Amino acid sequence: MAKPSKDKQNEMIQQEIDRLNAIVIDMPENVREAVKELIERLAFMTIQLEILEDTIKVKGPTYTYKNGSQKMLIENPAQKSYNTTMNRYTAAYDKLIKLVEISLKDNPGDDEDDLEDI
Repeated sequence: MAKPSKDKQNEMIQQEIDRLNAIVIDMPENVREAVKELIERLAFMTIQLEILEDTIKVKGPTYTYKNGSQKMLIENPAQKSYNTTMNRYTAAYDKLIKLVEISLKDNPGDDEDDLEDI
């Protein structure tokens, strides 16, 4: 996939926001409001990671850099960005999961099955 247009990226991000909102739909309103921005950031990172993955698949994790007569193998900047973003994405997703778990403990019921869908 080539880098999608800004409109296409926004559409993809909105689809991811909708998917994540479906996970927290049964949470109390105050908790959903608290995780709203976290969900938006996770959706953005998800789409950016997909774009970076495609770039890495096409160009590889490293490339040969030439500076005059000197040649060296260096890390693809997309790989570096991917690694950093993935680290932060994992931490943010972990926070969301913990908030969902806390919310379900505070509001026991049939919602416990929702964690299995995540």
